[in-house]
Amino acid sequence: MAATENLALARLGWDAALAGAAAELAPAGAHPGRVARVDRGWATVLTAAGTERVQLAGHSVATGDWLLAREGSVVGMLPRRSAFVRGDAGEGRARRPQVVAANVDVVFVVQALNNGPNIRRLERELVLAFESGATPVVVLSKADLVAPVEVERGVAVARAAAAGVEVVVTSAITGVGLDRLRAIAGADRTVALIGASGVGKSRLVNVLVGDSVQAISDVRENDQRGRHTTTARELVALPDGGWLVDTPGLRSVALWDADEGLSRVFSDIEALAAQCRFRNCSHGPEPDCAVRAAIERGELDAARFEHYQRLDRELDENAPGA
Repeated sequence: MAATENLALARLGWDAALAGAAAELAPAGAHPGRVARVDRGWATVLTAAGTERVQLAGHSVATGDWLLAREGSVVGMLPRRSAFVRGDAGEGRARRPQVVAANVDVVFVVQALNNGPNIRRLERELVLAFESGATPVVVLSKADLVAPVEVERGVAVARAAAAGVEVVVTSAITGVGLDRLRAIAGADRTVALIGASGVGKSRLVNVLVGDSVQAISDVRENDQRGRHTTTARELVALPDGGWLVDTPGLRSVALWDADEGLSRVFSDIEALAAQCRFRNCSHGPEPDCAVRAAIERGELDAARFEHYQRLDRELDENAPGA
């Protein structure tokens, strides 16, 4: 591959590991590209030569994937280093995994300060973010709409849900926090934004990209919920060289095969559980239960523990073969 082609691919996130995989897997005449968008059997792909449309030819492809194309069709897929996966819900439970974005370095988990943050949803979103293999960052948006005391309360809530995770307060109107987001989403990194409709993701995308790439609609007055202004996942170039994946507002965030993510978000509870007398403690009537004792002392929020149990049951129910 020519040096100029390598440079063009490097700007898309190409590295030595991908080059090695391509050397082993690429059929004759195939060339690599990164998926910018997927639309009903077709993918818009960024390559060393520019942009092209290719048929998926039965391959399962997500925004951010690296693939091998030849004569307008996908002929192979390169390994993912990370994948943001949720359960595709149906009839009250997840039926199959759905890859929201691939090869993501950082996940901005966006919650609006004027309507939250919703700590239970935030915990669920963080489980998915950790499980993806990317680094989560909690982004509290719309700081211009609330008083300073509400900002402080929102930050405290977010940190309670996400110990050790960076929390950034932002406003797309005043510009507060945007320089920090730009620094996190530096050159050669891919960032995904997730969050419910109406939390301000599309406006954040526009100010980070520096152009009106996403439509914006107002939230409803009665419940502060927004309409889905983002309708497809798309890889968008950032001015400083990174890439951004905006995702449609997720009405439901079903978990799928996220045991590691659960352990990362609720590490405090699992550390307590390890101190129980019995290894299979249900944290109910058993003697010397460290979890129940922490709740009784006020050191562990009972609602947080109940949510942990609910998410753990959900993972068991949605486990392949369950």
